[in-house]
Amino acid sequence: MSTSVIEPGTRLAGRYRLEEKVSEADGSTLWKAIDEILARAVAVRTFEPGFPRAAEVVTAARTASRLTDPRLTQVFDADNDGELAYVISEWVSGETLEEMIASGGPLAPGRAARFVSEAAEALAAAHKAGMSHLCLTARHLVWTTGGTVKLTGLGVEAVLCGVNSTEPARLDALGLGQMLYAALTGHWPGGADESSLPPAPEQNGDHVPPRELREEVPAAVDEIVRRAMEIGAPEEPLTTPAQVAAALAKVPRTPLPLFAGLQSGPPPAVIDRPRRTEAPAKTVPQPRPPAPTRPTAAPQPAAQMAQPAPPATSSPSTPAVTPADQKINRPLVAVAAAVAAIVIGVAAWQFTGGKKDGNGDPGQGVQPTEAAVVPSTKKLSINHARGILELTGNGNADSKVEATAHFIKDKKNGTYFETDRYRAPYATQFGNYLKGMGVVLDLGASKQVSKVVLHSPPTSMGANFKVYVGDSEDRSQSVQFGSTALGSGSTEVSGTGTGRYVIIWFTTSPQSGRVQVGEASVHGTE
Repeated sequence: MSTSVIEPGTRLAGRYRLEEKVSEADGSTLWKAIDEILARAVAVRTFEPGFPRAAEVVTAARTASRLTDPRLTQVFDADNDGELAYVISEWVSGETLEEMIASGGPLAPGRAARFVSEAAEALAAAHKAGMSHLCLTARHLVWTTGGTVKLTGLGVEAVLCGVNSTEPARLDALGLGQMLYAALTGHWPGGADESSLPPAPEQNGDHVPPRELREEVPAAVDEIVRRAMEIGAPEEPLTTPAQVAAALAKVPRTPLPLFAGLQSGPPPAVIDRPRRTEAPAKTVPQPRPPAPTRPTAAPQPAAQMAQPAPPATSSPSTPAVTPADQKINRPLVAVAAAVAAIVIGVAAWQFTGGKKDGNGDPGQGVQPTEAAVVPSTKKLSINHARGILELTGNGNADSKVEATAHFIKDKKNGTYFETDRYRAPYATQFGNYLKGMGVVLDLGASKQVSKVVLHSPPTSMGANFKVYVGDSEDRSQSVQFGSTALGSGSTEVSGTGTGRYVIIWFTTSPQSGRVQVGEASVHGTE
């Protein structure tokens, strides 16, 4: 059967009658259909002849069909043996998390925790069975018209999007953290193509934590988001769905609504929604500035608080100091101490800095002026990442270098900029194919760079690399910033360089034969 004749009314497997086309993209079409034997609505996904990943999608769907958690979308049938490949799954009707936020604003913290905890528990069960999602967004979590939670797209979505990861548990934990962030704040802390919600604000190259956007977010829930999304490099990040579920089980949660609004349209997780031409109005306040220091007295040191009582032989002419007198005089004592400090400081300046320093040079001592302001470094924004490589003249170019370069700046440690695998005898060098390869990070303008941090998996340990900084993408026109080898986790290279482009250049591969970098961050001053 050719897809050119597939239209409403077509039957698949002799029982699934296509009713309505829901969406179509990249050789895959989603339909609403009727299972004529069981008289129920189903979702049917068909594929164009020659669709390159049809077999992978069907395999993933068949694996997902063995999962029994009711919070995961059920797969009924999948086949690619005939002329037309297809997947038959449960028709999910209700409101996605994205739609709930768009229509009603951020969820109450207890309700948000309950909603995402259901997804975390379901995903933990999937991981235990060897399945992962890898593409979690606020569109994949649904509160159904029947009053249940459904997580859609397990397995199938990752294949359709061509996403894979050597750390699937960590990537799904990050996705759960992003969903909880969106539920709490109304902002999406991911790619612009993943949600129509306004983007999450950033500060110093990292997302602003939920509690700084919304005061009523409990500290415990805010901490879960920080740990799952690894905001601020927490000491104990949540790196699996099971860990996220366990953490959410310890915080107060409130019930979800009795049921979602009835919908007669297609499953909400797969509707083709038009992109907004401009960012919608923000639903939460902007990050709050630090609270001003209040002029409150500092706590008394323990040594002062444990003062012994005055001896009985004290002079009778000395009036007794009552607690009330102490309370009245403390501010006066503080003022007197401050005045004394100023007098001493001025005298010291007049004696030294106002005349000559220790070497006899005038004006080099301590001056009564403000100290020089040293600009503080911060995480700099990376506008674009491009893969580069230098061939030896033998063999073909490494196609993965250019295709995966953008993953080095997507704020996801579980997606990788990587090379092909170089087998022995080229396990520790690129050998007959490459002299070297790397990625160019475009900062958008010339900036002062002081540190570059790469996050990589243990399998990349030992890969040697150099860092160049300059206003040209050509290494010969840039200054070598530093060099080292990848470690397990974060690897830092410090130095000094000024330029628009940061070039990370690998000269050898690790023992595993494949270089992988999950995320790069550049630190410095504007």
